[in-house]
Amino acid sequence: MEKFMRMLEPRSAVAVVFRIVLFTGLIALTNVGFSILYPFENRYSLLYYVVQVVVVGGPFVAFFFVMMMFQIRLQRHLSRLSRKDGLTGLNNRNTFMELAERRHRTSLSGILLLLDADHFKRINDNYGHQTGDNCLQSIAYTLRRSLREHDVVGRIGGEEFAIYLSNTTLVHARAIAERFTQPITFKSALDQAPLSVTLSVGAIETAPDMTLSEMLGLADRGLYHAKATGRAKMVVWSEQQPEQKLAIAH
Repeated sequence: MEKFMRMLEPRSAVAVVFRIVLFTGLIALTNVGFSILYPFENRYSLLYYVVQVVVVGGPFVAFFFVMMMFQIRLQRHLSRLSRKDGLTGLNNRNTFMELAERRHRTSLSGILLLLDADHFKRINDNYGHQTGDNCLQSIAYTLRRSLREHDVVGRIGGEEFAIYLSNTTLVHARAIAERFTQPITFKSALDQAPLSVTLSVGAIETAPDMTLSEMLGLADRGLYHAKATGRAKMVVWSEQQPEQKLAIAH
């Protein structure tokens, strides 16, 4: 179908005129053929015009709707590609920010998580980028199956992910993050034994007076602290404890 549509695509003004003339000629020939093959005694009867519309116009109407359906499906596919990360199928950064911002405006409370794969560069260096891709896909699968339907998750960087947990508490967020700090297995592209990766997590309790970008910045501080203090843990950045600045949750 795609090849056929490319054949129909006019690439110049001359091609547009040619296609108009071609289709007009086809309609005219179809009308002539109809009048020859389907003679009626009374060519001005209602039945004659009804049959003519069905026989002559039907194929062109069907062709129009087939083209329209193809275009709609193509537009949906392109829209999906523009909003999703091609490798993991998760929301891309722009889509995540849009959906999370929407949740932030409508949720009474929430937790923002920023997650990063531990020692991901070593995986790429030692096993190749295909294994690295397998790793990211396994992480994405783990994230999806661990979240509720109305939670928002996205891949916002190379090996960095973000989750917006709406209408939830730190207790629930810790329970979810615990699954991510445990080893996540994935296949090696070198036909070796399965490998595993852990995630470090930075978290922030959402606040109505803060923007999503500001909260991501604070969650990133928590993530940095998690990386610096051993990895495979969740660190909650808390502005409610200015003397500590960090509340560490394992």
